[in-house]
Amino acid sequence: VQRREAFEDGVAEGIEQGIEQGAEQKAIETAKNALKNNIPVEMVVKITGLTENKVLELQKEIGE
Repeated sequence: VQRREAFEDGVAEGIEQGIEQGAEQKAIETAKNALKNNIPVEMVVKITGLTENKVLELQKEIGE
């Protein structure tokens, strides 16, 4: 019984991590699109929930 509970907890944790990673990837895509359309960094931070440092890093990546 304990092994099954541990397994189920592990599966649930893995699913949660996958969802979080997917949400972060979507936020990054949204930020890149916004930056490409000349949306100010401050607004991109508000829209995506990413940190200002992350948005500035993405801005450098896309060459804007």
